Amino acid sequence: MTEGTDQNISGKDTPTTTPEISRVIKIDDIKANHLELDIEATENECQALAKRFDLIELGKFSAHLICTSSPKHTEVQVKASFTANVIQRCVVTLEPVPAEVTGSYRCDYSVDILPEDIEIIEFDSATDDPPEAIIDGAFDAGIMLTEQFGLELEPFPRSPKADFDALKMAAGDKLDTAESNNPFAVLKKVK
Repeated sequence: MTEGTDQNISGKDTPTTTPEISRVIKIDDIKANHLELDIEATENECQALAKRFDLIELGKFSAHLICTSSPKHTEVQVKASFTANVIQRCVVTLEPVPAEVTGSYRCDYSVDILPEDIEIIEFDSATDDPPEAIIDGAFDAGIMLTEQFGLELEPFPRSPKADFDALKMAAGDKLDTAESNNPFAVLKKVK
């Protein structure tokens, strides 16, 4: 993310953090309580996402959003699906690991939630998340899209060539300690 003074959705110039993908949706743009939006990340957005999530490369990122608003336009539900082509680094060999990342989620937004009212909330996996804030008649769907993308990335990518047993064999008798099953000890001894 980059820091700077940007025009935020409240229309005030304040120091903000610019999201890697920003797609501000105005409630008034949701005609007949329904809006569908296709998103293709720009090259700069892909580079920013790759930097944030420590990817070697993010070749393509696309999403489809379906926004449904309440009759009084006080609440919006966004159903989204996304796909991305990424290259991550193997945690064992450091080799590139290409993958396709897909995901979907649902997020609620409400005008009844004010940013200053947000407090630390204990989450329960059995309950729905609280709604995100609609500020001055708009919300940025790109923020949640970025967060959900990050959750779908493989936290410990491994190359098909990553063979821990082969590394142990290469280290030979240098591994006669109680730490011999520790992968970091194996890598240290291979040097």
